[in-house]
Amino acid sequence: MNLGVLMPKLLLLVSLTIVVLVGLVAGLWIQHQDREVTNPFATVGGDFTLISKDGEVSLSDFNGKVVLLFFGYTFCPDVCPTELANMRGAFNDLSSSEIEQVVGIFVSVDTNRDTPEKVSAYASFFHDRIIGLTGTREQISEVAKLYFVAYQEVEAKGSATGYTVDHTATTYLIGQDGKVQKLLRGPTSQEIVQELRNQLAS
Repeated sequence: MNLGVLMPKLLLLVSLTIVVLVGLVAGLWIQHQDREVTNPFATVGGDFTLISKDGEVSLSDFNGKVVLLFFGYTFCPDVCPTELANMRGAFNDLSSSEIEQVVGIFVSVDTNRDTPEKVSAYASFFHDRIIGLTGTREQISEVAKLYFVAYQEVEAKGSATGYTVDHTATTYLIGQDGKVQKLLRGPTSQEIVQELRNQLAS
């Protein structure tokens, strides 16, 4: 066997193998980076305008702040007060400089009973950094579609309220760019604090 002839071929084969491996590793790294930087909730949410007791409020009014968004209603017997109480606990644990960069938004899906005044009073009862919003049936329906929120009136026989509303119980963590960054389901106040601080530091 002529090594003089074989060696260049072996070197070429090794070189090509190295190039392929480097390309493969680079490709996998790029794909990994893309997965890391791509927001998995990019198709969820968007700007909206609803009504508070003081007039129209848009999500974009809070660009530059971190927003916690929750959908519910003031007659809610359990989930809503629990979620808002945890939000209040988180807000109380933030420093004065941190809380100025954070706001909570509570959107009522009960357009029959929840007036702007009632929703605002309910939300601010938990914390003055939580804003209560409502709107027409059509407006609430459009915003709910943006955030994939489901809700439905359910007859409550024997109840003074007449009906309850089954609804999605998710807190939407919205970054300073106005985009949904994470969906929080049943978070504790400590978990909310950590998520808020992560966003403020990003």
